[in-house]
Amino acid sequence: MIGSELKVAIAGFGTMGKKYAETIRRIPGTRVTAICTSRPESAISSGAHEKAALFQSYEDMLSYGDFDVVCITVPTYLHKSYTVQAAANRKHVICEKPIALKPEDAFDMISTCEKYGVRLFVGHVLRFFPEYRNLRELVLNGSVGSVGISHAKRASACPEEGSWFTDRTKSGGVIMDLMIHDIDFMRWTIGEAESAFAFSRTADGVEYASVTLRFTNGAIANLEAHWGYPGPFTTRIEITGEYGILRNDNLSSRSLVLRKASTTQQGSRGVIVPEVTAGYDPFWEEIYHFLNCIRHNDTPIVTAEDAAQALEIASAAIKSAQTGTAVRIPKSRCLERK
Repeated sequence: MIGSELKVAIAGFGTMGKKYAETIRRIPGTRVTAICTSRPESAISSGAHEKAALFQSYEDMLSYGDFDVVCITVPTYLHKSYTVQAAANRKHVICEKPIALKPEDAFDMISTCEKYGVRLFVGHVLRFFPEYRNLRELVLNGSVGSVGISHAKRASACPEEGSWFTDRTKSGGVIMDLMIHDIDFMRWTIGEAESAFAFSRTADGVEYASVTLRFTNGAIANLEAHWGYPGPFTTRIEITGEYGILRNDNLSSRSLVLRKASTTQQGSRGVIVPEVTAGYDPFWEEIYHFLNCIRHNDTPIVTAEDAAQALEIASAAIKSAQTGTAVRIPKSRCLERK
């Protein structure tokens, strides 16, 4: 039974775990009561441990149990096991994206949460960025007509050498970890994708991928993701329809541009959290929204089934890059049940 105050535990206290802790402290009626980290000194130095129990063992934290929700911010390859254990202890789960490394793991996570009657949310935070949300609304309102071609680029510094991000068996690589933001957004905005064709290149300090998605409605999206980009964190998106073009560039002073058709620095290594617009924090909006969905049993803006289908698309793109051929994208078993 959830009381007037939602108690939250955080499993994993790296970049995103710290972001979650700092964000939750600003949400009324919510309190961090437990943190699991292999480096408790990081929680202590950040001040996040205040009134929170610290654990180095996830199992010990689950046994402690003084919380309603677990925020899972550990490396991707651990998402399934952490989620399944939390569900078995009847704790709701907010899991960082991607939901898992394999589509079958996502299906197991969703099924297990359903079995124990708990909610599962996945942090595809791009849906909460105002410029992306506004762009989607313009597309759905017909501002550019039927969408034909879309482009998106996401580029950042390379993860630190030796980190779990650089191990594809743990992170899935640049498509699974970085491009999946734009994969989810394109599906949310344009519709279901039916095939992926991709190529990638990896060198010391660099991983690059280019993916072309074909959608069931005939639209095409060209996506790029780049770790080791020699410049500032960069995102660009362009959606072209019969009536004009929508553009967004995080380095431009204009956050969103609609152009109607005419009738006549060296990057350093490390994990980067995108900057947010002054006075608006999409991470706060996302976590606040998920917690409210728990309180009121509402359907979230991004469902676990959405996250599973984004994973299906990313998996198809990775397979295409490995084989050099286009790969058909299956519909997730999670969506087929709906």
